Amino acid sequence: MNRYFIAIEIPEETKKEIASFFYPLLTRKVEGKFVSVEKLHITVLFLGNVEIKQELLDYLKGLKFSEELKVKGIGAFPSIQTPKTIYAKVHGNIKTQFEKLHSFLGIKNETEFTPHVTICRAKKITGRIDKTEFESKEFNFAASSFHLFNSDFVNYYKIL
Repeated sequence: MNRYFIAIEIPEETKKEIASFFYPLLTRKVEGKFVSVEKLHITVLFLGNVEIKQELLDYLKGLKFSEELKVKGIGAFPSIQTPKTIYAKVHGNIKTQFEKLHSFLGIKNETEFTPHVTICRAKKITGRIDKTEFESKEFNFAASSFHLFNSDFVNYYKIL
């Protein structure tokens, strides 16, 4: 099954820095599947198992922007007290681009937009996750485009 999503790539050096900060802190408190460093990205829009049309690829190629983004802090879905997915928070103004994507795709946005970098799929919590522990460092970089990815739970492909 294909799982398509639109994301912002993170520079390789920044990925390494994010992992070296977040992973050691979390491995003492969480058992689960940590995202490999090379697969770290900012999830913008999950599309699911859909047919990808050329119009979307052309739209993404033409959608350029320039934003300074910052990765700092931690959060979780559904909550930090009962996490299933643990993520690093992304700060910066990409909401406008997110809304443009929704408009182009004709998708009604029914949930609050939470740009994030998925860190771990939690299986068991072994210690209290103190969010303040994850506020001491920030990772800054420039973003200028969206990319389309496909993941089949095992492999991870950049399509555009």
